Formats: sequence, C-alpha cells, structure tokens
Amino acid sequence: MEIHGYALRIIREARGRKTSDLADALGVDRSYIAKIETGHSRRVSSPFYNALLAELQIDDYRALLAEAPARAA
Repeated sequence: MEIHGYALRIIREARGRKTSDLADALGVDRSYIAKIETGHSRRVSSPFYNALLAELQIDDYRALLAEAPARAA
C-alpha cells in the first residue's frame, strides 16, 4: 500500500507519539518510520498499514493513503 508520509507524521505528532515510541510499538526500527514520514519508503504491507491505523487510533483507513480512493457517488 502506498502511504502518505507527511500525513503519518502530522497524525503521530497530534497523538503525542515520538517516532521511537511508535516504532517500538510496531516492532520496527525508528529509521523505518522516519523513512516513511520523509517519503523515502512509500509502500508498506497491508498488515503494517493496519497496525499503524490501530496504534494511532485512526478510524478512517483512508487517512494515511497516498491516494485515497474516490468516494461513491
């Protein structure tokens, strides 16, 4: 899944989470989160994406997508 790194950073900061805290909770290295947020790693697996949503308590799955799917008319 292609992720919007800047959106991830804004939401993470709004939740008061540090990069290292989020990385620890997700079982990844801090540098991986930093690469996602800066756009150096744009694609993540579906399970990792779902873990991000759960860890940051995001209800709308489209919040972190690089290109949100179109709404139904």
